[in-house]
Amino acid sequence: MAKYYNLMIVPDGVENPFGIKMRSWLFKTLIALIVVVFVGLLLFFSFYGKIVVRATQANRLEQENEELKRYKYKVGLLEEKMKESREIVNRISTLAGVEVRMPELPPDSILFAGLENARPAMLNRPISAGVNVPAGLPLQGYMTRGFSDDTTDYHPGVDIAAEVGTSVLATAAGKVIFAGEDSVYGQTIIIEHDSSLSTLYGHNNELLVEEGKDVLVGGRIALSGNTGKSTAPHLHYEIRENNKPVNPLKYISANEGSNE
Repeated sequence: MAKYYNLMIVPDGVENPFGIKMRSWLFKTLIALIVVVFVGLLLFFSFYGKIVVRATQANRLEQENEELKRYKYKVGLLEEKMKESREIVNRISTLAGVEVRMPELPPDSILFAGLENARPAMLNRPISAGVNVPAGLPLQGYMTRGFSDDTTDYHPGVDIAAEVGTSVLATAAGKVIFAGEDSVYGQTIIIEHDSSLSTLYGHNNELLVEEGKDVLVGGRIALSGNTGKSTAPHLHYEIRENNKPVNPLKYISANEGSNE
């Protein structure tokens, strides 16, 4: 094996080239160092972009985390103010001898239920409507069958076609007086809004509230389904006056026939 390596350098236009004589081990070591440096540079630049992206994401997440902390603080203050307001209303109603009921905020499991649904859960209702008076449709869908008090084709409410799992919203604030299984309407919820007015939501797939609980207007109370005596996924919606079903259309805004 050769003990030396000669590196010849021949500049263009120069007659006398010159060379460098280098020991074999030194030459091999130099080549190995060059290869290591080259590979190191390749690895550095290949991972550098990912490092920069992750650093940018970390900064953005940190900013979002700070914003969430501020929002959480504000929500905490709002909850405290609401508690204080509820106590004041209770005191005033007691002194005035008038019963005023302010519903409690539902738990997070109800507030955030069904958020994974692609369709937004929203209740369209006129601003002038009182919170204890039903208004609008309780879910996103289309009415496929209307109200009928004809004995030959009796139907005490309206049917609203919707995919299983669609969020069902309370059309008015009130108290849940029934939440359970019905022989006809399957998983059913009945909400009492005052002494003479109540609403019924039938054929649900899952109930999100319990009997005796207060609900807010627009609050999620169930996920629609196909339970009970039903031929297709839909919600059966009733409005009762003095426990007698009436045509819900008198409480639904004119533009709510198709709640998209």
